[in-house]
Amino acid sequence: MKPLLIYLSALLVAAAAFAQDAEVPSTSKLDEYMEAGMEVAGVRAPYYDENGELQARLYGGHAKVLEGGVAEVANLRIDVFQDQKVFATVFAPACFTKIVDVDGRNTLVVYSEGDVLLDMEEMTISGRGFRFSSENNQFEILHDSTVLVKASARDARKVAP
Repeated sequence: MKPLLIYLSALLVAAAAFAQDAEVPSTSKLDEYMEAGMEVAGVRAPYYDENGELQARLYGGHAKVLEGGVAEVANLRIDVFQDQKVFATVFAPACFTKIVDVDGRNTLVVYSEGDVLLDMEEMTISGRGFRFSSENNQFEILHDSTVLVKASARDARKVAP
């Protein structure tokens, strides 16, 4: 699949559709703005909680809009924030994203059956298949997870009483 060159206005429409804090129309209305088959390169979209705190930031190398408001994203990176700092970063070569309504709030849902890597300060977790929801920054690896505890975490254990 060859990436199409999209004008800046198309990129802004796509980013607005991904943005949690934006007024996101229902799936039928979203389809009016972004028709299936539309492609965008260089996606970047922040997600905020109801208090305006940054929860997560999604980056994608390439996105393609599918039917029903679902987007297929290649070269995904999600920075997950806690106390205004990156707490964890998710990497995946391919996934699907969708904005869903949870109790009247727009929530980003990202899922894949492909490879995934979760990098945190003290550990790295890899596996196959995942689900992420911006509602509570909930992340789940579905299959074959492997945890690598970093040396800094292993050294901290020697210092603790």
